[in-house]
Amino acid sequence: MQEGIKSEDMLTIYYTMVKSRHYEEKIREIYLNDKKPLFNIAAGKIPGEMHLSAGQEPTAAWMSVLLRDDDFVYSTHRPHHTAISKGVDLNKMTAEIMGKKTGLGHGKGGHMHLFDPQKHFACAGIVGSSFPPAVGAALSFKLDGKDNVAVAFGGDGSLNQGMFMESMNLASLWKLPVIFIIENNEWAISVNVKDSTPLIRDSDRALGFNMPSKYVPDNDPIQMYLAAKEAVERARSGKGPTLISIDTYRYYGHFEGDPEVYRPKDEVKNLMAKDPIKRLRDQILNEKLASEDEIERLENSALEEIDQAVKFAEDSPDPDGNDALADVYAPGYYEQEPKSRGRKLPMYMAISEGISQEMEKDSSVLYMGEDVGVYGGIFGATTGLYKKFGPERVRDTPISESAFIGASSGLAAAGKRPIVELMFTDFLGVTFDPIMNHIAKNYYMSGGNVKMPIVITTAIGGGYGDAAQHSQTLFPIFAHIPGLKVVVPSNSYDAKGLMISAIRDDNPVIYMFHKGLMGLPWMPYPQSSVVEVPEEEYTVPIGKAKIVKTGNDITIVSVGSTVHMALEAADELKKDGIDAEVIDLRTVKPIDKETILNSIKKTGYMLAVDEDYESYGLTSEAISIASELGFKDLKTAPRRIAYPDIPVPYSRNMESFSLPSSEKIIKTVKEMIM
Repeated sequence: MQEGIKSEDMLTIYYTMVKSRHYEEKIREIYLNDKKPLFNIAAGKIPGEMHLSAGQEPTAAWMSVLLRDDDFVYSTHRPHHTAISKGVDLNKMTAEIMGKKTGLGHGKGGHMHLFDPQKHFACAGIVGSSFPPAVGAALSFKLDGKDNVAVAFGGDGSLNQGMFMESMNLASLWKLPVIFIIENNEWAISVNVKDSTPLIRDSDRALGFNMPSKYVPDNDPIQMYLAAKEAVERARSGKGPTLISIDTYRYYGHFEGDPEVYRPKDEVKNLMAKDPIKRLRDQILNEKLASEDEIERLENSALEEIDQAVKFAEDSPDPDGNDALADVYAPGYYEQEPKSRGRKLPMYMAISEGISQEMEKDSSVLYMGEDVGVYGGIFGATTGLYKKFGPERVRDTPISESAFIGASSGLAAAGKRPIVELMFTDFLGVTFDPIMNHIAKNYYMSGGNVKMPIVITTAIGGGYGDAAQHSQTLFPIFAHIPGLKVVVPSNSYDAKGLMISAIRDDNPVIYMFHKGLMGLPWMPYPQSSVVEVPEEEYTVPIGKAKIVKTGNDITIVSVGSTVHMALEAADELKKDGIDAEVIDLRTVKPIDKETILNSIKKTGYMLAVDEDYESYGLTSEAISIASELGFKDLKTAPRRIAYPDIPVPYSRNMESFSLPSSEKIIKTVKEMIM
């Protein structure tokens, strides 16, 4: 008998592989059956692309005997064998693949986006995106002193993604209980592994991260089990991560319908002749671990379970069209009114105080980012937190935004409420995938089963000569993405209250603070941003604007820094007999339409003022609301003041020319009314 593995474990691995193979053959049959005579990807019981993993069963079957239900697995766009190996509910999985209401995600995710919170399994369609959340889940386990393990799967193509490199570095640096499984099936769609890396073995990647690795040749399920067993034991004992690379092969194309012009037919035929299931079956029989009849019973059992799952899915109802509107956002948060007037604080101190109070009462809250520890954050948002809560909960990170922001989704799935800092919103580009494709969408794709209580803080705004890559606001980009909320405080009272609301919210919240409002001694700021802040906890409702000055002649819609410009302009306009009403939106998404429309109904005029780019921005949205929903109340067309559609210039004169100002507001209001 094979040394290092029990006979019952070998049989379980065989059963898991057989079940995976038969399942994929059945799914393939259903998928192709009603797409003839002409292949139509959108037709049939299973629409969309289909990525099968037949041939790759050994990469995952070990999980059926080595992992527990409370271990986390993050898989790829080719997920069926990994889901089955983790024990995902086959009925619900099949229903999800058919887009049914009874599916894991109620038909919202499909076969590339399977979520089973009971088995702690998830997969995603973005190459390389499995690595950061696995790191986050592993960090949660380590913080809680648990012996759980997180596993991330990726193909050979994913190793060339920055997310993989960053995640490997974090896992090794923080000694996390995570296992990286690389399924080297030789082809990243049509590009052979020899054309994408100079390395001979994928496992050699671990050397650069001081991480142990294992190489499994020949698609061998038992050698894979032995390598994984060692890695699991290492992770559970607190010794850190492992990279395992296995040479495997997919029998079918990258997707069903793939013409496969890139690989020779003989290559597929020769590898299928060395099928790992047949080899393991022969080994079991040769070692007399089971008889032919016993193996046949195992295979029949797998087929029966698959048939039941298919029947369950086919008998399940389709969702209604309007079911698409559900599960974008999780229910609200606990609101709390202040009891005292408080004392004046600058915004950076108010933000830090709000975070500190939530961290004191809720041990699941932690803060991660670059220079957030001893330094206290570049703009002071974490002042004093490192000393109070220590390096585990106020965690400095390498410059690896994709990894640590991506890790926040794994932390959230594991029960934490992470706050992560993107130093400048201009750096969004390097971390857009985890925010847009995972943090924003996981709740929806899981059918409302996996919440993402994450706060992403980031500095916005210009006026200080930081030029084109450190001065943007960009909040319309975030606001455009369903599933995200976006808040922008203009003063210290709202800054603390919105931070507490954001932390308590079960949805991802982008918390954007204007660096020119933070009250830092080395940056000029309007004194009107420094207001009284209660000492105790309180919330400011997300999605509710505030009228900061009442008036009857014109509505000025503003946010962040432009609130102070609007108030200054309103004071000057009053001298000319114009009584302006100023709205501080406070929340960009969801925007408070009601407050805007009620004000327009009273004044008949609207001017929207924003520091972001003019085209497709917040001012456009405000004008759209006024024009579509408040047109009958308008006396003239609404106007806007925004940043011209140019990169932010460095020159003081050019930047000043481009920014909104109280003078521009006064001039525009007079043009509209006088």
